[in-house]
Amino acid sequence: MTGASLLYVYAVSHAESVATGDIRGIDDQPVRAVSEGDLAAFVSEVPAEEFGEGPLNAHLPDMAWLTPRAVRHQEVNAALASSVDPLAPLSFGTVFHDRDGVRRMLRERAPEVGPTLERLRGKAEWIAVVRRDESVALATLESESSALRGVREAVAAAPPGRAYLIARRLDETKRVELRSTDAEAVAAAVDALGRSGVALFREPLIEDAGAGMIARYSVLAGRGAAADLQSVRDTIAKDWTARGYSLELTGPWPAYRFATTAP
Repeated sequence: MTGASLLYVYAVSHAESVATGDIRGIDDQPVRAVSEGDLAAFVSEVPAEEFGEGPLNAHLPDMAWLTPRAVRHQEVNAALASSVDPLAPLSFGTVFHDRDGVRRMLRERAPEVGPTLERLRGKAEWIAVVRRDESVALATLESESSALRGVREAVAAAPPGRAYLIARRLDETKRVELRSTDAEAVAAAVDALGRSGVALFREPLIEDAGAGMIARYSVLAGRGAAADLQSVRDTIAKDWTARGYSLELTGPWPAYRFATTAP
């Protein structure tokens, strides 16, 4: 690498976990370990002209610049996670001037990082999403909801002028009933996941998340928990597919959320 360089940090682990093999980081630079006390950080060199504080902040809104580097960040942590346990991945854009800065960070954060690593030992992260097929969910409500049935009966029994006013309650009743069923479906998914022994963190949803997403969780589970999680998904499918709800699970990933947030 020509010109001034900085050290980009991908993740932190215990100092004995320093073998990185032939992992290549951003700009295809080799990933190496910097150790301090009981901890080690996995780093590679990056150009200061792109990753200095000012240039980095300017680049972040540029998706053409950000995307390939963020993907490589994730690829490095996925490669590390295949051989390093426990592993605490860091957020994109963690940069230090030199090795002394990295070592100082490890010293200062040791009281926090040590317990985090123990919480992540043997663990990986999945993403759980509860989705609703609105047409199926509404059709189920139409056939099963006593509240909707009551409004329809009131419309049928009312004189014409009042029937019109009562009919306007149908849409609001549908919305209320749908929100209630959404809550039941999410609660069922959370209960099933909880009984499988995983830890959960509910992620905020952006407005109009799309594709019927009504809830999203980060899930901390054992690295070999895929079969157990599949069983949870099958249970939700058996009980909820006919009502228009499903549970999607993707992973395992390095535990990004739980490296910074307790379940």
